[in-house]
Amino acid sequence: MYRILTLYLAKNSINKECYDTIIRQKRVKQTIVVVSAKKLDVPNNFVVEIPLKYPLPVRVGWSINRALEVYWDWRKYNYFFKIDNDVSIPPDYLIDLIKRKTPIIGPGCAMLIEASFFEKCFKSKWAVSYCDDLYMKAKAFAMGFIEKLWETNLKPITFEYKPSYYRAYIYGKEYYKFGDPFWFMWLSLAASIKNSLLHVPQRIPITNSIYSIGGYISEIGAKKYPWHKSYARNLTKLYLQKLLSKFL
Repeated sequence: MYRILTLYLAKNSINKECYDTIIRQKRVKQTIVVVSAKKLDVPNNFVVEIPLKYPLPVRVGWSINRALEVYWDWRKYNYFFKIDNDVSIPPDYLIDLIKRKTPIIGPGCAMLIEASFFEKCFKSKWAVSYCDDLYMKAKAFAMGFIEKLWETNLKPITFEYKPSYYRAYIYGKEYYKFGDPFWFMWLSLAASIKNSLLHVPQRIPITNSIYSIGGYISEIGAKKYPWHKSYARNLTKLYLQKLLSKFL
């Protein structure tokens, strides 16, 4: 049976409905640790107090790393699973991700990472950045460990996606440092417009995409991550393949 360290991220309360879907996962053996900013009446609660002056993604990264220092051992576990407090997943979600044999997989709110890969690629550390979860995939994508950033055929999950304009803005700063070409930012805006017109659930609002472009522009000239060139090259190649597939 697969052994998984699950960090369930809750600020100051537990969404019982969502929490129960984690407990009910089939065919895996989990150690579930609830990481929170305040003491909660729940088993394996790990409290991390981080100053609120820091952006939420930065606080999340620090909190995860504090918990990993206490609970993580990449030789003991097969996988590390990070999930947010507002996410509900089907009972076969984890085993389905495992069967896909991808070292890092899933959306940022419910992401699974293979243990030896986590140690090899990240030294068993979560990213402390303005866009922590996407950073994990972006680096893996840049290094060639995964072929795409977003999976489209995963088991359906429910979650709330209502980032503030400020978060969208600082995400844009991070996209620049990843190496996202400027054309990709406009493509993302076009996708937001299309999804809004089609009323796609859990879409990125148009205004948020505009704020992300603003953050991207504000960061132009700043230092990028060491792997930004390979990231940009792989992303361009991926979208060229998508474009060509529509005409062949």
